[in-house]
Amino acid sequence: MSFLDFGNFALFFALLSAVSGFCIGLLGSRNKKDAYTVASVRCLRLTSFFAMLSLFILGVAFVSDTYTNQYVWQHSNRDMDSLYKLTAIWGGMDGSMLLWASILTVAGALAVVKFQALPRALMRWVVPVLHSSNIFFLTIVFFLTNPFRYINAPFIPADGNGLNPLLQNPYMAIHPPTLYLGFTTFSVPFAFCLGALLSGQLSSEWIRLTRRWTLVAWGFLTAGIVLGGHWAYLELGWGGFWAWDPVENSSFLPWLTGTAFLHSVMVQERKDMLKVWNVWLIILTYSLTVFGTFLTRSGVVESVHAFASTDIGPVFLGYLAVIFLVSLACTFYRRKDLRSERTIESLFSREAAFLLNNLVLLSICFATLWGVLFPVLSEWVTGSKQAVGIPFFNTVNVPLFLILIFLMGIGPLIAWKKASVSSLYRTFFMPFLLSLCIGVLLVFAGVVSFYPVLAYCLSFFAIATVMGELYRGYKARRRSGERSAAEALGGLVKRHRSRYGGYLIHIGIAVMAISITASMAHKVEKEFSLSVGETFEQGRFSFTLQGFGTVPARNYDALQANMELKTRNDGSFIALMKPEMRIYRQKQENTTEVALRMGLLEDVYLVLAGTDATGSRATFKLFINPLQVWLWIGTLIVLLGTAIVVLPGRVGALIRKDQESAFVVSGEGAHDSV
Repeated sequence: MSFLDFGNFALFFALLSAVSGFCIGLLGSRNKKDAYTVASVRCLRLTSFFAMLSLFILGVAFVSDTYTNQYVWQHSNRDMDSLYKLTAIWGGMDGSMLLWASILTVAGALAVVKFQALPRALMRWVVPVLHSSNIFFLTIVFFLTNPFRYINAPFIPADGNGLNPLLQNPYMAIHPPTLYLGFTTFSVPFAFCLGALLSGQLSSEWIRLTRRWTLVAWGFLTAGIVLGGHWAYLELGWGGFWAWDPVENSSFLPWLTGTAFLHSVMVQERKDMLKVWNVWLIILTYSLTVFGTFLTRSGVVESVHAFASTDIGPVFLGYLAVIFLVSLACTFYRRKDLRSERTIESLFSREAAFLLNNLVLLSICFATLWGVLFPVLSEWVTGSKQAVGIPFFNTVNVPLFLILIFLMGIGPLIAWKKASVSSLYRTFFMPFLLSLCIGVLLVFAGVVSFYPVLAYCLSFFAIATVMGELYRGYKARRRSGERSAAEALGGLVKRHRSRYGGYLIHIGIAVMAISITASMAHKVEKEFSLSVGETFEQGRFSFTLQGFGTVPARNYDALQANMELKTRNDGSFIALMKPEMRIYRQKQENTTEVALRMGLLEDVYLVLAGTDATGSRATFKLFINPLQVWLWIGTLIVLLGTAIVVLPGRVGALIRKDQESAFVVSGEGAHDSV
């Protein structure tokens, strides 16, 4: 018996454990017997163990070049680096689904680690819901996308086909697992939500129990999306990081609804409002993660990121239909318990700002979803597929994003219930005045396009409001007797970690918005040809072609150009850039490897596009992307803020005592409690 058979057996036992746990859990929920629920919890752990064991065995098959396995033969070869052999685990349909299912089972098992301390009436239903998600994905893997199938040949191949050359990039080792962590972790708050509907435990308890899970999922999804953009920036050679590709959008959709959920749960906890809204936001978020999986694996859309067309699409649509119908039935049955206790009393209130924030996020989600599905719908109606391009998404979504940035500046700081004119003036006048001055300076500097100027002003406004709030809190701490500035700031952030972690997230997003605006509105794109020794000048840079060289590697051959980058004015040396054209021997596929010089002001991005017949003259594509690096820096700021909020600390009990529901992306203003 081959060790691959053990992997298949482990996958089978994972599915068997999930089915058993689901049935036992249902008995426990119906009979209200804790012994059944405890047994179902143990099945969650067992399911996770077997699923991860199955994934580990598949990894061993890749590392050991086991070409009797069809999936290993399709996506690996002997000359690949070990890192890319591991990356190949999720480089195709079968392995990626196994990775997805394995991470999903781990999330479910971790969600019940403190089962004894969780409300039993709620958990009797949460555990079966967690099992139901595991059952669906494990069934897909075991019966439809099983990666443990043997190759259908009378002999064992000497070598494999190799991984798609575009995926042989270090970022592909971390981008898909990070993205899947975001997708699958949203199954936990979904399970608690549906469990609350089924059990009738519809207080804000299920939200409190899943706060950290929701923000962890959001953080991983944010990181996964940006890592994917960074991979595209480095690997695809087109000078950009986001093209509104259908598969890119499939990960962006649940991010939008998840962000809306993180904001609106504060209103429910503080004002006991938006109960139905929050229930359906998390249901929609989980459903969109499943929908994204459907898009990338059904073949209904064309994308460089998508897998080959398969027959699992209808299965995913069926699962989505079940989620929708069950959720709709439960919501209708519990409609009396989901009624809001209060209503919004004023448009100038935090409740109204957060609700408007949600409406804008959902509008972006709907517009993006419409753009993704338009080719499919047009083919159904007219018989011909018509796609919408980048201009559609930018035309519709850019104004909505600008509104969102504005709301990001005012939402966390405006008062609950009703804001007075004096408080609005005190909080927002100075940031508004400073951002207006920034706009005037930009116009005088030559930036006259309306949207870029507005984007810069609104982003600065959002940053200025947060910094103003931090300053007011700092002054209050100093008046209360703090001896030093460091002590005052440290005490302020330590006492209100959730709030200021949320503010840091807002600063990071504003920095990202500035970077995206600059790289889109002020990008320079040129194409030029040089012979050895010739120079091309652009802006403050000069490029001199020093020569060509052949660079052999284990599984590809590369033609490398040596381009000397200098400053145009004084000729001082900056960097030696080495763009490449590669041909992978096994697949005989060509790729380009960009040469990138990152800087705080701009990125110099150089692509070797081709050579002439004699090989003495080469054509290059040059992109100068202003402030591009700040997109990645802004993401790090966002993730740092997320970590500050998520990680436990000694002030956690104090935060809970004060009922600081600012655990989510936005927090209360410091003037409310300092």
